[in-house]
Amino acid sequence: MPAYGTVHLIFLGATLLFFVAGWFIVPKIGRAAQNVLFVVITVLCSGGIFFRYGMGMKFGGAFTPGTLAIEMLQVCNFNFILLPLMLIPKFELARQYSCMFSMVSAITTFLSPASSWANLEWYSATVLNSWLNHVFAVALPLFMMAARRLKPQKKYVLPVLGCVFAYFTIVAGVSWLLIENGVITAENSFSFVFNTEGIIIFDLLYELIPVPYFYLYPLLIVLYLYFRLLAWAAKKRQVIPFTYHAPKENAFQEDGLPQLKN
Repeated sequence: MPAYGTVHLIFLGATLLFFVAGWFIVPKIGRAAQNVLFVVITVLCSGGIFFRYGMGMKFGGAFTPGTLAIEMLQVCNFNFILLPLMLIPKFELARQYSCMFSMVSAITTFLSPASSWANLEWYSATVLNSWLNHVFAVALPLFMMAARRLKPQKKYVLPVLGCVFAYFTIVAGVSWLLIENGVITAENSFSFVFNTEGIIIFDLLYELIPVPYFYLYPLLIVLYLYFRLLAWAAKKRQVIPFTYHAPKENAFQEDGLPQLKN
């Protein structure tokens, strides 16, 4: 499936249609159905990642915990852990991390598919599994926002930025240990920490700061501004704090939705 060939464009169109349809349908299906949908999406995404890296894409295949654990160093595969955390009502930080950072990271995969896909048919297990995993990683935060049970909040900008910094720092440390022990190489490491993978912006940053991991630091400023922009854009959007039960009647405003203050 070559990038921006006919099949890739069809995939993009179908995916966009799914997201748009969900944005309008999810608010109308009721809280109980939304709860079920959120759980189903989480199971499909985490299950898809587990099937690929924990079972080697084979039903009944041997469990490979080492491979699964290493793949958590990849931003999008970390959704295996992140999405279940998003279903915990009091874990708002997980939902904020997803809607501010993880979701847009998954979207970039649709626009820039792996070069290895050029030699694969669209119906190959690798292409379908990866594409659907990313679709569900975007769908959960997107549909939570559509249901008005989540929005980017100003007060979470710095905590989410701190989580992003911590995640990449952990990835750098673990990757360095794996490289030193010959488990992986810098060329096939994860999350652009040791390898720019030919991405123009990363190549430019590496020319500016030619040190693995540290060259990504300027992006923290960009992410901070982006997170603030998201929070500003959603400032007036009214939402219901994420719970599984219906809010108390006196918690609602005239339009039926309580204001979640920043």
